[in-house]
Amino acid sequence: MLEKGKISSIQAIMLMISMILPTAVLTVPAITVKSARQDAWFSIIIATMAGLLIAWMVVNLGLRFPEKTLFEYIEDILGKIPGKILGFLYIWWFLHMNALVIREYGVFLATAVMPDTPIIIFHIVVVAVAAYAVRNGLEVLSRANQLLIPTTVLLALVFILSIPNMKLSRVLPLFDAGLFPIVKGAVVPASWLGEIVTFAMIIPYLSKPKEAYRVAFLSILLVSFFLTTSILEALLIFGPNLTGSWIFPTFNAVRMISVGNSLGRLEIIIVLAWVLGGFFKIGVFYYAAVLGSAQWLKLKNYQPLVLPVGIILVALSILIHDGIVDLLDFLKRVWPPYALIVFEAGIPLVLLIIAVVGRKGGRKIA
Repeated sequence: MLEKGKISSIQAIMLMISMILPTAVLTVPAITVKSARQDAWFSIIIATMAGLLIAWMVVNLGLRFPEKTLFEYIEDILGKIPGKILGFLYIWWFLHMNALVIREYGVFLATAVMPDTPIIIFHIVVVAVAAYAVRNGLEVLSRANQLLIPTTVLLALVFILSIPNMKLSRVLPLFDAGLFPIVKGAVVPASWLGEIVTFAMIIPYLSKPKEAYRVAFLSILLVSFFLTTSILEALLIFGPNLTGSWIFPTFNAVRMISVGNSLGRLEIIIVLAWVLGGFFKIGVFYYAAVLGSAQWLKLKNYQPLVLPVGIILVALSILIHDGIVDLLDFLKRVWPPYALIVFEAGIPLVLLIIAVVGRKGGRKIA
C-alpha cells in the first residue's frame, strides 16, 4: 500500500464533512431555493436519501475488496484495460472537481473579503498549503482537519444569534412550490452529497474498516443537517426571493447579525470556517488525485506527484471559468448530470452489479 497511515472513524467522519460541507453551505442554498423556493429544505431531505444510497454502494464496494482503493478494485472488477480507462477518467474527475473547488474558494475571498487581491494569489496559496499536508500523508491531513471543530460549533452559535432576524411566515405556505420543483431542487445538493464517493479512497486506511458504514452514513446525515440549517437560516431571514437572488446567502445572513451595540460583524466566523473548510476540502480531493494517479501508474511512492498535480490544479482553476456567474451556471446546469449520474452514482452502481454477478471480491453485502 502506498499510504501507510491509519485514521480513526471520528477523523474520517470529520474529513468527509470537510470534503462536502464548505462549498455546499455557500453556493447550494441559492441554487436550491431558486428551484424549490421556501420548500428548499425538503429538497435536502430527498438529496440526503440519494447521498445515503451512494454511500451504501461505495462502502459495499470498498468492503468487498479489503485494503484496496477505487483505482485498485476497478481493475479487479473490469480487467486491466477497461480498468485503466475508467481509472484515468476518475483521475480527471478528481482534478476537475478540485479545480472547481479552488475556483469557488478564490471567488468567495476575492468577491466578499479582499476584492483588491488578484484571485490567482488565493489559488496559489491554498494549493501550496494543501500540497504540504498531502505530501505528509493522510494522518497529518486528518489531524489538521480537527482544527475545524471550533468553527463548526461557531456556525451553530451564529444560527442561534440569527433568530431575532427570522420570521416563520417567510417559509410559508409549505409545499407551495409543487413536487417537480422540489425534486429539481434536490439534484444540485445530491451532487454535493454524492462526493462521498471519494470515501472509496479512504476506506482501506480506516483503523476499523468495519465501521465504514457508520462513517459514511453519519457524514451524510451531519452534512445534510448543517446544509438544511443554512438554507432555513437564509429563508427565514430573507425569504425565497432574496435568498434565490444572493450569490452567497448564508454569508449575507451572518452579516445581518447584530446583538446590542457591541456584537456585530460576525461574518468573520463564516470566513474563518470557509477558509479552513475550503482548505481541507481541497486537501482531500488533492490527496485522492495524487494517490489515485500513483496507483494508476503503479508507482511505489505518491510524493513525487504532489508538485506536478498542484501545478495542474492551479492552471485548471484559472482556465476553467471566466467569472462567478459562469461558475455558478456550470454548477447549476452541467455539474449535477456530469458528476452525479456518471461518477457518483452511475459508475459505482455498474461496478457493484458486475462485482456481485461475477462474484468478484467478498461475497457478503451488508
